[in-house]
Amino acid sequence: MRIEVVSIYLMKAIYIYLHLYLLTMKTLICIPVFLFLLFTSCKQYYTVSDFEEKTVDHQTIAVLPFEMVYRGIPPKELTEEDIQRIEILESKAFQSSFFNGVLASTRKRRNQLRVDFQHYSKTIKLLKENEIGIRDSWGEDPAELAKLLGVDAVVKAQIEKRRYMSDLASYGIEAGAQIIEAITNNRLLPFINNRSKTVKTNFILVNRDDGNVLWSIAYDFDADWRSTAEDVIEMINTKSAKRFPYRIN
Repeated sequence: MRIEVVSIYLMKAIYIYLHLYLLTMKTLICIPVFLFLLFTSCKQYYTVSDFEEKTVDHQTIAVLPFEMVYRGIPPKELTEEDIQRIEILESKAFQSSFFNGVLASTRKRRNQLRVDFQHYSKTIKLLKENEIGIRDSWGEDPAELAKLLGVDAVVKAQIEKRRYMSDLASYGIEAGAQIIEAITNNRLLPFINNRSKTVKTNFILVNRDDGNVLWSIAYDFDADWRSTAEDVIEMINTKSAKRFPYRIN
C-alpha cells in the first residue's frame, strides 16, 4: 500500500516537473521574439499610390551593392585600405542576404513575386565590366545603373552603423587575419554598447524610366553585437524583404 502511495506521489511530481519545464521552454522561446520586437522600430514605410500602374511592365529587378556608412571610431590598427575592404565585404554580404531574403519570403503562395531578380553576382559582374567598383556604385545614379544593368528597377540600400563585422564566412567571404584581429580586439570598447540603436537602415526601389522612388522602408535597429554577423545581417534584412512589393494578391 505504501509503495503504491509513493508511486502516485512520484508520478504527480514528475508530471508537475515536466509541466513547469515545458512552460519555461515556451517562455524562453518567446523571449528572442519579444526582444526583436522591442529593439526594432520602423520609422518609415512608403509605396507610391499608383505602384501597380507604374510597374505593370516590369520584369526584372536588381539589388545594388549596399552602401555602408560607419559612424564609430575605427580601430587604430586598421588602415584606410583595410576599412575599404571591410566595407566592400559587408556590402556584398548585405546584398546577397537581401536577395535571398526576398526570394525566401515567396515560399507561401500568397507572397509570390510577379518579377524576376537579377542574381547579385551578375549585378556585380556587370558593374565591374563597366569599370564601376562596389564602393563607386554607391554614388552613381540608381536609374542610370538600372539602364546599365538592363533591369526595370533597382533596390538601393544604405546601412549606417557603429560596428565593423569580421564573421562573414557564412557568406563565402573571408576577411584577412589582420582585419579580423583588429575588429575582434575592439569589439567591447567603452564607447560601443553591445545592444543599442547602432544601426539605421534605408531601402528604396528606384524606377529606371523616370528615376522616381516606387517603394521605401527605413527604420532603426538595435543589434546585439555579441551575435554572429549572419544573425545581425539576416535580422536587419528580413523586415524589409518581407515588405518588398511586386506581390501577387
